[in-house]
Amino acid sequence: MSFFVLILSWGSLGLEMAAAVGLSDFCSDPDGFILNLTQAKTELSPEILQYYLTCSQDVPNPFQQRLTMSQRALSSIHSQLHGLEREAIPQFPAAERNLVSVQGTLNSTESNFHQLVALLNCRGLHKVSAPAPPGGVPQLGPPLAGFPPAMVHPSRSPRQESKRFVQWQSSI
Repeated sequence: MSFFVLILSWGSLGLEMAAAVGLSDFCSDPDGFILNLTQAKTELSPEILQYYLTCSQDVPNPFQQRLTMSQRALSSIHSQLHGLEREAIPQFPAAERNLVSVQGTLNSTESNFHQLVALLNCRGLHKVSAPAPPGGVPQLGPPLAGFPPAMVHPSRSPRQESKRFVQWQSSI
């Protein structure tokens, strides 16, 4: 019987050791672990992952160039449409309804574009993420976003956690 208990305790120790080794990568370098795991399972660019994991001023927004080009194109279309409206309406009054419709569509597109820009900004994601537990890694915000603050540190209320998180964000 004691031999069976000894084998059982060794087996349980082995399982515990395997779990500790498996989770140690996550605890020692969570950003690297998430970066490697995500790259292995998806085709997402490392620049995009790094941008959303760190969300620092040093890492440029990987979408910035495309967003800037799109904003310029929308502005150009807007000015061309305004010029067309100024020149064409006196000569073709029946076209006013169609130009107003196109103007409404363009305004809606610009509104949607600004919402897209806000959604692509990493700071919006980091503001809604839960703070790191004491002694934890604060860069790991987005993966912890699904946990309520009370689960991250149960001795604090959610209101205390949000105040603490705002203070932490302003200190960065």
